[in-house]
Amino acid sequence: MEHVHSIIIVKKGNKYLNIYDDRWGMLLFPNIKGNNIEDIIKYVNNNFNAKVNKDEIKLLFDKIHEKYSVSNKRNKIYHHYFYEINNSSIEGDFYTLEELLSIEKVKENNSDIISFIDKYYSKK
Repeated sequence: MEHVHSIIIVKKGNKYLNIYDDRWGMLLFPNIKGNNIEDIIKYVNNNFNAKVNKDEIKLLFDKIHEKYSVSNKRNKIYHHYFYEINNSSIEGDFYTLEELLSIEKVKENNSDIISFIDKYYSKK
């Protein structure tokens, strides 16, 4: 069974919006379960003091991969959709990918997501 999540990418220069997730106890890219544009808009507008609309959201790519689930203590198949939002009104904390990878817990648990994002933008 695939676990579907949408990863939300907001860039300012070479920095990316990240949030501190209490459940994980670390920084993560904003994300939602599922793959619904309306849910992404609602999430961003409610959590980042923004007014995002559909025209500002672009599907960049998706990845299906196996990853160890810390909370379930087993490997799961994830289908991650990566969306970029171009809206300068989004507020929050922005980090370079290098800054994120310098945090041991982020590197241990989220280096795959960071790597996918890095590879995508490195090709551009």
